[in-house]
Amino acid sequence: MASLWLIFPLEFVAVSFHIVYELGFHRNGILEVALNLHESLPGFDDLAYLLKSTNNLTFITVSLLLAFFTAEKFFELRTGISHQYLAGITSLFIYFLLIVETASGLDLPQITAVASNLLIPILIGLLTGFCYSLLSHQNSPRISTHYWATTHLIFIFTGIILLVGALSFAIYQTQLFPSYLYQQAQNIVQAGNHPNLGSILLATFIHNVGHYIGIISTFAADAGNHFSAEGANLAYLAQHHKLWKIPYPINIKSLYDSYGAIGGNGMLLGLVGSILVRVKAQRIRLVAQLTLGQVIFDQNEALMFGIPILFNPLLLIPFLLAPFVTMTLGYLAISFHLVPAAAYVIPYATPSILRAFLGTNGNYLALTLSLLCCLVSGAIYYPFIRLLDQASLQKEGDAHA
Repeated sequence: MASLWLIFPLEFVAVSFHIVYELGFHRNGILEVALNLHESLPGFDDLAYLLKSTNNLTFITVSLLLAFFTAEKFFELRTGISHQYLAGITSLFIYFLLIVETASGLDLPQITAVASNLLIPILIGLLTGFCYSLLSHQNSPRISTHYWATTHLIFIFTGIILLVGALSFAIYQTQLFPSYLYQQAQNIVQAGNHPNLGSILLATFIHNVGHYIGIISTFAADAGNHFSAEGANLAYLAQHHKLWKIPYPINIKSLYDSYGAIGGNGMLLGLVGSILVRVKAQRIRLVAQLTLGQVIFDQNEALMFGIPILFNPLLLIPFLLAPFVTMTLGYLAISFHLVPAAAYVIPYATPSILRAFLGTNGNYLALTLSLLCCLVSGAIYYPFIRLLDQASLQKEGDAHA
């Protein structure tokens, strides 16, 4: 938890760069589509490349620092020895070799794709910190802070080389980058003639479990684009212009995108709303205030680090439950013809609260349902946020005592 908080400022900056790129410099970004920036803005391509490269480098740095701080904090927790840095440097070195070894190429986008799996640097950090703590306990207290590290370096780095090779081979063979977990989720959605509520809920559950433990992917876009239902809906609209009678009203776009991921995975816009209404703990409120704009655009990684939500057992239940409830509401509303299913293509970086509205060509009942889903998800998070607030206030009180 402490490691995630230390990295929060850098993650906040990385997400901010990403939003600017998606809004105005992606060829399907909402501002680019509206203002035609690639023709009207001088140096558009150079600025787009600069933003994309900066974004990639920052995300890679986040994953490397996560390996470093996880090892350092775990070593400090087990031994009480701080500011030695050898465990952190070793963990960073292992992870750096690992992402270089497992990336399909050495250009920034491919390395960034590998580094987006945050579970791996955390596991490497925990393992490295644990190994160093064992070595530390084998030495007398008098020399543990200085001499023990030097005398074991040869054995440690021999083990590092073997570990990196073994991990690289295992990860390459099991296709963990991109995540095997999300490949299975996509297979579930794409099974059969067309998706249904059960397959979408199950795939969302797998996807959100992965996100909760730090495995980030473009699951929704990949699954939706690969499946023929959305293409069939668009072809029907082009010919008949009747949104209420599209052939596949239940799909990733109409349920997950429209009503199951408002504020990103886990319906986190509702969480931010609950925090701003209920929470008194200063740090949690600060994180919510800073990341509100990012969450509106579905970029919730900084919020995941700052609260934190990653690996937080208190927030696992609402993180998984809220999308189930809101997508079920969307399914019932579409099935009973209360709202049409979202089928129109919308630009990148469209605020999530507007996706159903624009995807239904401006249906205000769809917008109302999106707002209702935010309120429902906020209510689901509310009791858990109260417990988190109480624990944080007690911790803040102890720190000032």
